[in-house]
Amino acid sequence: MKTSSKIFSPAVILLLSGIPALAGNKPLTCWYDAGADFTSATPAASGATIGSVEHSGSGDRTYSYTISARDGTACPVQLPLSTLTAETVALVRQDDDSCTNEKVSDAGEAVLGGSVTVSRETEHTNTAGIKLAGVTPNATYRIFLKCGRQLGSLRTDAGGNAGRTVDFSTDALGPAYAFEIVPDGAGQANKLESLTFKK
Repeated sequence: MKTSSKIFSPAVILLLSGIPALAGNKPLTCWYDAGADFTSATPAASGATIGSVEHSGSGDRTYSYTISARDGTACPVQLPLSTLTAETVALVRQDDDSCTNEKVSDAGEAVLGGSVTVSRETEHTNTAGIKLAGVTPNATYRIFLKCGRQLGSLRTDAGGNAGRTVDFSTDALGPAYAFEIVPDGAGQANKLESLTFKK
């Protein structure tokens, strides 16, 4: 019986050992100017509370918002000056038929396409900040509250980026809800699903 052995070239060994680990979520600080526009993202300070909004400083760092995300592309394009707390979740290129997207995950090899940030405006109204990053360029996307109604639309630029805010009523929401962002004229594979929000 003849035995065989496989010999890997140094280049193949280097390629196999040099594969970087996928980026995981980490605490980040999103910075905003006095006009509520996003300016930059930095690693969050030790002990920072996810979801907290702090007003301090001036210029490009008038106030900050702490999130948990892979990188700063998840930071909302704008964050209303009146916001005290908010919650940001990823938009994932993944189909889910449930109303609450409980099977949607941003872990591992999930392909992200932006984020949704929800803040409370009144006792009966929330604001959702939709941010698309690196999706289909020059395309119109429709924003849906899943198993609810269309909340509006937005159009990406040449880089596939876009952002806007929409208001929605919380009165008819169940204990959990989610968003679906759908490009006009595109197949199921290009839909974006948010992770679940708790009311």
